[in-house]
Amino acid sequence: VKQGHLRSACMHANILSPAMARSKEVLDLFLLLAVFGSCFHWTSGNTAASVDMCSDSSSVCAASVALHRPRELPRDHMMLALSRDALARGALSAEEGSHLLMLEAELTAAVGARAQSSKESGRTRVALEQEGHLGRILASVQKLAVGVVNGTEQLSETAMTTLSVIVDEMQRIRNATAILHTENQEEVDGARDRVAKCDDWAVIENPTHAATKGKEHATCRSSEAESNRAKTTACAKYLAVMQGFDAPDCAASLPAKPQTSDLGVMLSCTQAWWRGFNTSATALAASCNEATAIHEKKKRSCDIAQTNYEATFCSYHTQLTSACSRYGECRTSEVAEQQKVHARVQIASDSRKAQYVAATHIECYWEVLIASPEQQPSLLEKCLSLQVPTSQLDMIYHDVPQGAGCDVSPVATRPCQEPWLQGRYEGESWYADAPTIECTPCEPEESSTTSDPSTTTSSSTTPMPSSSTTSTPTSSTTSSSSTTPM
Repeated sequence: VKQGHLRSACMHANILSPAMARSKEVLDLFLLLAVFGSCFHWTSGNTAASVDMCSDSSSVCAASVALHRPRELPRDHMMLALSRDALARGALSAEEGSHLLMLEAELTAAVGARAQSSKESGRTRVALEQEGHLGRILASVQKLAVGVVNGTEQLSETAMTTLSVIVDEMQRIRNATAILHTENQEEVDGARDRVAKCDDWAVIENPTHAATKGKEHATCRSSEAESNRAKTTACAKYLAVMQGFDAPDCAASLPAKPQTSDLGVMLSCTQAWWRGFNTSATALAASCNEATAIHEKKKRSCDIAQTNYEATFCSYHTQLTSACSRYGECRTSEVAEQQKVHARVQIASDSRKAQYVAATHIECYWEVLIASPEQQPSLLEKCLSLQVPTSQLDMIYHDVPQGAGCDVSPVATRPCQEPWLQGRYEGESWYADAPTIECTPCEPEESSTTSDPSTTTSSSTTPMPSSSTTSTPTSSTTSSSSTTPM
C-alpha cells in the first residue's frame, strides 16, 4: 500500500471503543479498510456514532459521513484486510502470507476489470487484462493444490478463508461470461441488422409513377395520331369536292350562248345540281370540322401529358440517384462497422473463454484443497487433465447481408437528351402523326451522384465472417437487384 494512501486514510482513534482501540488487530484492520476506500461509520450497540472520520480534504469520506449510515464493505477489501491482519499477527508464515497477498492483488485487479468490462462490453484491453489476472491466479492456486497433495504446503484456516473468497468470485466470473456472451452476440446481430437496414435507403416512394406517366403519354399520342389521320382523311375529301366539282350533266345540252328562252331550262338544271352538291359539301365540311376539333383537343391533352411525364421523370431521376447514393454510403459504412464489431468481439470472446476455463480450473483445485487427504490425489489428477468445454460461448458470426441493390440505369438518360428523345419520342410509331412539343429539361444538378449512372449502384464490400460457431471468420460478397425501368 502506498504511503500516500496511508497518510490520507480517514480515521480518528476516538471513533473506536476503548476495547477496540487497545486491539492492534482491529486498528490494523480499520486502517486497511480505510486505505481501500471503505470510509464508514462504526456503530456500537444501538447507538450510531456519527463522528466525522475524515479530513476536510476527503470529499468521499465527507459524503459518507453525511449519509449517517454504515456502508457495505466489498468482499475483496475484507479479504485483503483479514489476510494482512493475519500476517501481522503471525497467523501466516511469511511465504504463505506473501503468496496470498499476491493472489488477493490479482483478484482485486480481475474484479475491477470485470466491473469495467460490464460497463463497456467488448473492450479488448479490459478483456485481456482480466484474462491475465485470472491466468496468474490459476497458476498460483494450482501450485498450492499440488503442494498440499505432495505435502510441501499446509494452509491455515485464514488462508482457506481467503481462498474461499477467491473461489466465490470465480463463480461470479463464470456466471458473468454467459451475460457478456449474450451481449456480444446481440452486438454481432445488431451489426448485421444495420447492414440489412441499408436496403431501406434504396426504396423510393411510388417508383413506378414515372413509368405510368410515360405509358399515359404514349397512349395519348397514339390516340392523337389516329385522330390526326382521321382529320386528314375527312378534310381531304371535303377539299377534293370543293376543288374538283364539274358542271351538271344537264348543262351539256344547253346552248353555248343561251337565249332568253333557254334561261328557264338552265335554271331548272342548275338548281337541281346545286341542291345535291350543297348537301354533299356541307356534310363533308362538317365532318372535316369535327375531326379537326377532336384532334386539336387530343393534342392539347397529350401536350399536357408530355409536360407531366417529363417533370415526373426528372423527379424520379433525382429521387433514385439520391437514394442509390445514400444506399451505397450506408452499405460502405455499415459493412466496415460490421468488420470492426466482429474483430472486437472475436478478441473478447477468446479472452472470455480463457477466463471461463481458468475460473473452472480454480474451482476444481479448490475442491482438491477442501477434500480429505485420501481423495485429494485423485481429484488433483482430475483437475490436471480437466478439459473445459466452451462451445456454449461460441459466437455466431454472420455473412454480409445480401443487399437489395440500387439500379440507376432506368434514369441513365433524362428528358431532352438525344437518347431520351430518340428512345421515347422520335422512335415511336405515333411520332410522325403526333409530334411532341418542345421538351422541358430537368433542373441542372449541382454534382453527379454516381460515376456511371448506367450501371447498378451498390457499395463495395470487404470479406466478412461467415455464419459459423467457430472463431475464424470467412468471407462473403453481396449482390444487387435492379429497379423497375422507366
